[in-house]
Parts: sequence; C-alpha cells; structure tokens
Amino acid sequence: MIEVTKDLPRSADGLQMDWLEVPFGPVFPGLPGGLKLTLTLDGDGVTEGQATSLVGMATEGEGSEESQESEGSQESEEMDADTFIEHLASAIPLAPVSYRLLACLAIEQAAGLSDDQATTQARNSALERERIASHLGWLAQSGRQLGFAWLTQRASTLQLKVRDAGRDRIAELEPELRTLGTRLERTPLLKSRLKGIGVLPVDSSDLRGPVARAAEDGGDAWARLWQRLDEIAASLELLKSGEEPELPVLRDIGNASGTGKATVDTPRGEARLSLKLEHGKVKSYKLDTACSHHIDLVPKLVEGQELGDALLAVGSLDLSPWEVIS
Repeated sequence: MIEVTKDLPRSADGLQMDWLEVPFGPVFPGLPGGLKLTLTLDGDGVTEGQATSLVGMATEGEGSEESQESEGSQESEEMDADTFIEHLASAIPLAPVSYRLLACLAIEQAAGLSDDQATTQARNSALERERIASHLGWLAQSGRQLGFAWLTQRASTLQLKVRDAGRDRIAELEPELRTLGTRLERTPLLKSRLKGIGVLPVDSSDLRGPVARAAEDGGDAWARLWQRLDEIAASLELLKSGEEPELPVLRDIGNASGTGKATVDTPRGEARLSLKLEHGKVKSYKLDTACSHHIDLVPKLVEGQELGDALLAVGSLDLSPWEVIS
C-alpha cells in the first residue's frame, strides 16, 4: 500500500488518496439549474472548485474593438426598444421584472424622459413583489439541500401565490410569510448547520445585494438566510405604502436617439445597464450583473471544506446562471 500511494497528494489528515474531479449540475438538487459546479475531491474534502454558467448571456455579433474588450458588452443587430425589453426580460427568467424595469429606465433616460411619480411607484411595487418571490424560491432550493421537505413545499407554494398577486392578496399572505420566518428561527439545529459555513474571504470585492449586506453581519450562510428574510419583511412594508404592482411598460419614446444608463437593485444585487439608442432602436448595450461577480467567490468558498459544507456555501450565494455574463 505504501508503494502504491507514495506519489499521491497528501490529505489534511495525512492520508494519501486519489484526487477526483467531480461535476455537480447543471441539474443537481439544491443548486440552480444551468449552474455547473466542478469540485476536486480528496476523500470528502474539497481541494478546489469552480462554478460556470451553461445558460448565461453571451456577447452577440462581431461588435466593435472597444465592445469586445469590455466585459458584458453586447453589440448586434439593432432592435426596436420594445423588442429589446422583451429580449432582456426573457433571457433572465429568475428576475424578469427587474430586468424589464432596468431596460425601461435606461431607454427612457436615453430618450430624455423625466421621471413620472405614479409610474415609478407602480414599477417599484412590482420589483418588491418579485424580490419576495425570488427569496422564497431560494428558500425552497435551500430546503432541498438541507433535507427540509416542509420548507421546500411551503416556500414554493408561497412563491407561486405571491408572484402575480396584487396588494390586497399579498396583505392576506403576510401572516403566512411572517410565520415561515418564525418557524425557521425555531427550527432545531438550523443555526448550527449554517453558522460559519461559506464565510466570505476578507478580500472579497464588488459584493452586491443580500450577499453584500449579510457580509456586515458575519458574512456566512446563516447571515445570508436572515438577510433575505429581513428583505421579505421590508418588501412587505413597502408594498403596503406603495401603488398596485404593475409590470414595467416602456413609455412613449417616439423616434428618440441618445445614450442612457440605469441601475436596479434586483433580488440578487445591483444590475447596471448602459445603452445607445438611435431613432428608437437599441444600437448597443452593456450589462453588468451581481452574479457575474459573485460566481468568482466560489473557488475560495469551497477550498478546504467538506463536500456538504461546500455545496451549502455555494447555494447560499443564490447564483442565477442566467445572470452571469460571459
């Protein structure tokens, strides 16, 4: 045995074993579909890992030299404004309202339109409704990883109820939503399972959304869970004082030309869009998303962890493969 294993890498426990490269995904319980996680295993320990998206948006067309050198730049055939909005919303199915709103705001700025308070409030209500639904979807996914069938069932059922609900219906669902948070707080061993898992490296940069806000309170999977529960509660309060949620629809821009940019705090963090509008058509655009940065956290989060902890750490980031710009 000594002769057979003498040239193999040495594990943390002193044993010498074969290192195996194992793929998880693009369909794996507890991880979003379309995300491929490749881990190198030393027994049940992870020596290194990498996450890639198999469904993310890619640069289209030839583009200019400047466009090709800029990450996330898109330059292709012109699209009229409404077609572009539908294209962006359908390309990112886990947050279509957020990206529809982002496109509307950037195009309207390029067209020189000023803010309309009533429209803005209705759009923001739709955004907060999507935030609640998105966080519920993440809770359902986490339930699969943790083996909590009750959480998966409850969160996914509430997600479907909230997704297209009006203000009155969401008000009716509020007690159920708050009860879910209370039950999670009282779930035995949940804190001990998540506390200290997926602690962000001290040199992490460009964090956004719940991941960034949770970094101020421990920066682990437990903090990210409670950050999203807090955001559900905050969104419920905003919906009470806001307008009836309305799907963002582009206002009349005529045959306008110009450049515009916008930022929207999506459920996973800030997304930024800049574009060039020519005679009512989107000529080119550049999109920057939170998940394009958060996916780079995976190697440091999984290195040196046990397999189960590594999977929980990646799941706690709530990566959307469709929001990874390649």
